[in-house]
Amino acid sequence: MAGVVHAEIDGGNLMTLPELKLPDTLNYVGAFLTLQCNLSCSYCINDPEQKGQRESLFPIKAKTQRICLTPDEWTRALNRIPYRQDLPITLQGGEPMLYWGSKGVGQILSGTQHYFDLLTNFPVKPEAFANNLNGQQHKLQRDAPYPSIRVSYHAEEMNRVWHGHGFAELVARCEALSRYGFRVSPVKADSDVGIYMVAHPQNRLTAEMEAIYAGRVPFETKEFLGLHDGKLYGHYLYPFSTDLIAGGIHPRTLSCECRTTELLIDPLGFVWGCHFYLYQSWVSGGPLREFEALEAQDFRYKESGAGIFSSRILAPVGHLLDPDFAMSDLEVYRACHQYGRCIGCDTKIKNDRFQSYYDQGISHTSVEIRNIRMPESLYDKIDNLELASRFFAPTDR
Repeated sequence: MAGVVHAEIDGGNLMTLPELKLPDTLNYVGAFLTLQCNLSCSYCINDPEQKGQRESLFPIKAKTQRICLTPDEWTRALNRIPYRQDLPITLQGGEPMLYWGSKGVGQILSGTQHYFDLLTNFPVKPEAFANNLNGQQHKLQRDAPYPSIRVSYHAEEMNRVWHGHGFAELVARCEALSRYGFRVSPVKADSDVGIYMVAHPQNRLTAEMEAIYAGRVPFETKEFLGLHDGKLYGHYLYPFSTDLIAGGIHPRTLSCECRTTELLIDPLGFVWGCHFYLYQSWVSGGPLREFEALEAQDFRYKESGAGIFSSRILAPVGHLLDPDFAMSDLEVYRACHQYGRCIGCDTKIKNDRFQSYYDQGISHTSVEIRNIRMPESLYDKIDNLELASRFFAPTDR
């Protein structure tokens, strides 16, 4: 039957999962296969508070409860998403190469027709990585202005792991992908793989590094988002969205209404309205018991989710294995009382998938926020107050 995906569940029954109808405004699909990581960096985008605690950030201690979907479950869930060449599914984490004993990425690629992007720190040797893809390399190759495999460089941790040769080893691993069916070029539009480093004030691109990657693989820096030594880095559409609390600007978070332009799926298949909600739910131990309860209800989040998550401050929008989940659920503005603790990548002004900000001057943010209850006492601290006030609640203008 067209427009549905049949998923086999326990007992041999079939649960019909309707194909999702994607809005034209959907900019990004992110599948967080796992939040486990092989590195423990002092700065990590997964850390809502940016306190340098990656190693102990996600206290997942369960030995009997599920902490991730199986590859078959991911395949069933992702097959609900209509194939679109211009909208890849981004596999990320944590470290997605570690998922399911490092074999999960290949199993997911084998079970879907989608193109994928991969965000990784490349912990697996190139030969093993390629072998684990089960001949699905072409799913990580597409015509795009940037590489599909985006490898992050973390100087301190990689030099620790690779005995002072972190960058050289990373470049060598990326370059080696040319032996396994991937395009590798120093020009990013012609390469399936590229290296990226966050432009943190403590990170330095040295002459030695330039000599190592020159003529071999693309290398770029990515904007650092957050506070460092009291200075806010990044360009944000909504005032104080990331630094209200961390910067000591106000003692409490604010209320607002928010919706996402992205489909963000956590390791257990829950769909979240923003990165902060997703990360913070796992900082709090992860929705493991809630998943167990929802699984017993055939993942029918719309019917049972409110009760299952009644004791949680943060709740997801839905679950991708819920046959009643629809993309229209993401278009609803929902009340939020965490404004001021937003993750920078959600509220920064950036390109959409068409790279339109720098080319056309069209600003894009991952979330859309309105009716911010901004205290009048903060008005004199806001740059371009007249422009910013359009996001405030009517009584606060």
